[in-house]
Amino acid sequence: MNEQSSTQPTKKVIDYFSTKESKWGYTLFLKGTKHFGYYPEGKENISISEAQHLMEAKLAEKLSLPAESLVLDAGCGEGKVAIYLAQKYGYNIKGVDLLDFSLQKANEEITSLGLSNKIEVKQGDYSKLEFADNIFDGAYTMETLVHVANYTDALKGFYRVLKPGGKIVLFEYSLRNWDKLTLKQQEMGKLIIEESGMHALPHFQDGTFEILLKETGFTNIFIEDATQRIMPMLKIFYKNAVVPYQIIKLLGLQKKFVNTTSAVEGYKMIQTGNYGSYNIISAIK
Repeated sequence: MNEQSSTQPTKKVIDYFSTKESKWGYTLFLKGTKHFGYYPEGKENISISEAQHLMEAKLAEKLSLPAESLVLDAGCGEGKVAIYLAQKYGYNIKGVDLLDFSLQKANEEITSLGLSNKIEVKQGDYSKLEFADNIFDGAYTMETLVHVANYTDALKGFYRVLKPGGKIVLFEYSLRNWDKLTLKQQEMGKLIIEESGMHALPHFQDGTFEILLKETGFTNIFIEDATQRIMPMLKIFYKNAVVPYQIIKLLGLQKKFVNTTSAVEGYKMIQTGNYGSYNIISAIK
């Protein structure tokens, strides 16, 4: 797959999350939490909120850090993950995000919950971290590294700011068997990737993360394919989107409603086993 052609990758990401469709979906449907849920085998019918908390618990399990550890939330959004980790595990969190409106909501909730001494969020591009070297015990991304055009710079930045022995955990997508998709499926896949501002995803093939992390200097790399554990949530998205998508498709408005398009076309492509994977990746500096 060809590299993204956007000359303003950061603006593309901001524009994507600023659309009415994205704001409606993430705010009303997901209550501001911008990541998938984890559905253990046999618990495919739990609520979206419970599944999302289980994904956050999975993050804490992979970080495996003591209370009061300092952790970087790269792409913190409205601070939902940071709040969960601070309340349940006692972590101190510093979050970075591009979006003003998300950070405003994050700060409002952090203040209302009395967590200002535990969580600090700021606007910025986390591929250009301004923190000092060797200060964080852990760092994580929750489905945000795919949006970073300078993903190698981001990984190098994580390595720099982590203490020796510090842990990195990435919850990210990768592509799989792209050439086995039909031309129409490839066309839809490219549309979804480009209009969602997922600049790095074309470079994230299955197996790529291990190579990238090794090249950056990380060791003890472990990658879990959790694709099947998010499928119940994808199915919910599909069922809610399939009817309105017929109108969107008829009018040729897939680019304008990329989340609805992804909910239908992406779900069908993932079911073929040839579109993508959902990975939980951990490594140590």
